[in-house]
Amino acid sequence: MKTITDIHGVYANGIAAGIKPGKKDLAYIYVPDAVGAAGVFTTNKFRAACVNYTQKMMKRHTVKAVIINSGNANAATGDLGVRNAKRTAQKAATLLKIPATEVVVASTGIIGVQLPIELVEAGLDQLLSTPATRDGAATASAIMTTDLVPKHAYAEAKIGKKIFQVAGIAKGSGMIAPNMATMLGFIVTNATIDSPVLAKWLKEAVDESFNRISVDGDTSTNDMVLAFATGEHSFSVTDPVSNTAFKALLVTVCQDLAKAIARDGEGATKLIEVVVENAANRADAEAIGRSVINSPLVKTALHGADPNWGRVVAAVGKTENVKMNPDKVSVWFGDHAVFKDGVPLTFDRDAVVRHLKESTVLIRISIGLGAGRSKSWGCDLTKGYIDINTEYS
Repeated sequence: MKTITDIHGVYANGIAAGIKPGKKDLAYIYVPDAVGAAGVFTTNKFRAACVNYTQKMMKRHTVKAVIINSGNANAATGDLGVRNAKRTAQKAATLLKIPATEVVVASTGIIGVQLPIELVEAGLDQLLSTPATRDGAATASAIMTTDLVPKHAYAEAKIGKKIFQVAGIAKGSGMIAPNMATMLGFIVTNATIDSPVLAKWLKEAVDESFNRISVDGDTSTNDMVLAFATGEHSFSVTDPVSNTAFKALLVTVCQDLAKAIARDGEGATKLIEVVVENAANRADAEAIGRSVINSPLVKTALHGADPNWGRVVAAVGKTENVKMNPDKVSVWFGDHAVFKDGVPLTFDRDAVVRHLKESTVLIRISIGLGAGRSKSWGCDLTKGYIDINTEYS
């Protein structure tokens, strides 16, 4: 399995610094020759200190390193939390021998607890003693919280005469909703792309991936997706053929990571893919998909393999500010039509139940009005979700 450190010029590692006793909890990603860096950040108004600090740095500088800790969100921690975020970046910059403005921070974990900055600084002394380490697997493990598995994605394609690569790691399992969630994502590419263009393309890729997933409908204080370009190979970013090919790579990696997060939802037993077709426009299709993937009634029905299409049409119908004619709406579970043009169908219940028991469940919905289309991903809602979240703190 290829990961971020399989791209030339990307260094990363993760260690146990004591923030989460007995587990890896501190990591870095370092791209010393980065020619571009960009980020997409949470919409939550209780933004963690790391989010504000990182966004500020990325507006003004080409960032080359990120320090990531798990086990502590450093959110709702006041002025001390702000100072600790900055202190983390400054300590890492000193060890890497680069300007402090080129280092940002990301955190994930419990909200409202001060970051144990002494543990972080001691961990950085160990972590960055050999900054040219290339261990993407350790990095992916160190950023996990309630995740059951680390999450990696990799894609490559020939553009012109050169092989372009995009790779990423992510964490996320709960507090996952469209507009991102308690998730962190880190993307690297060997392409030459400056920060403004990378920011635009990353936002587009996030809209087609991380903003299309939901576990529980909650958006966190700490989400961010960062991207770094090493500058190894160049292509014309204004050439439509080349930039379309590259953007497809970026979307592929982001979607693979997003689906891995949804599949690993807290207590989840299956991935749910919702495809909305023939909506009046793309925005309507996206809104309808979000409504379905966020519905607790849909999620619990699918956990029990209950082919209750009524819960799906109810979730479709409650979507606000979209064009809809109920007499034109149709629903499929997998390949099985259960509701057609506003009328219930007779269907093979046993066959549908078999599909709903699979590890990946497909719901397809036609609105019957236009060409708008979208895909969303989520998971079932189980008792395991309650158990994990009541035991988290």
